[in-house]
This record gives sequence, structure tokens and C-alpha cells, in this order.
Amino acid sequence: MAGRAPKPCPMHGTPRPTHIDYDHRELYLQICHPETDGAVHWLIFMVCPGASRGTRLHSTGCQGQRRLSMELDKRFDSRSVKTSHYLGKIHVRDSIIVPKEAEKIPLQRCQLWACYLILRLELKGLLQAGLFDLYMYSYKHWMNENYGPGEGIQLPCRCVRRH
Repeated sequence: MAGRAPKPCPMHGTPRPTHIDYDHRELYLQICHPETDGAVHWLIFMVCPGASRGTRLHSTGCQGQRRLSMELDKRFDSRSVKTSHYLGKIHVRDSIIVPKEAEKIPLQRCQLWACYLILRLELKGLLQAGLFDLYMYSYKHWMNENYGPGEGIQLPCRCVRRH
């Protein structure tokens, strides 16, 4: 089975292995279809390479009533997901770090929460540097509920020059 080429996910176009690798976990940022009010939900998905089901981590609810949701045995190719962005692969022994870091982030809008989880995993060396910048600064986010990445993490300085 080793050496089989990945096949594209028909729904998201993300190349996925054709056999299940239980020694690793892949991390994805999943962006859902817009809701009726225009809101677009973001979540982090952790899955064994080649598996069709995994763990969803996300900030849910409305401002003032948010909660951290860690849902097991969810479909990777959920109909609610519009796009899946591959973030990286980690060893199974490091997979426990992901929910631990997720719990350290103040509950806030799901897009910001997902970006801050990416940042925390970058700083732990689990994800390639630069992913936080990509998703934080190349998308427009509502910043009225921005509580930052949590204790012990300083945001990278983004200096703006004024002329």
C-alpha cells in the first residue's frame, strides 16, 4: 500500500491518501458555506491521513455565549464545508497538544479563534511558520470580538507606516 498516490477529495480538491495512516494526523482549516445571515464558520479538523472521519475543533455560539466544541467522529467531507485547507501533518503522539492548545484560547469569533490555534501550533513547532499570517491577514475578519491568542502568547508585531 505504501507509495499509492493521493487521490483528490471530490468535494474540496484536497489530495488525500488512499490508505489510512494511524501514526499521524493531518490538520486542516475548513471554511463552511455562508449561513443565511452571511456568517462564514471556520473550524480546525484533525484526521488520520486517508480516513474519512476525524475530530472537529471550533468556537461555536454567539457573542457572550460561546463554547469550545471538540466533536469526534465527524465526516471530513461534510456538506457544510466549502473548502478544506491543508495545514500540515503531525505525529500521533503530538495530537494531544492540539486540543490542549485549543482550550487556552479565549472564546471569540470562530475565524479569529481558528487563526489563534494555528498560531499556537506554529509556535509549538507543529505547523509551518507563516500559516497564521496567511489566514489572519489575507482574509477580512470582524475584529469587534478579538480577545487574542490566550495567555503566554504575544502576537507578532504588524507595524503600519504612515506617510
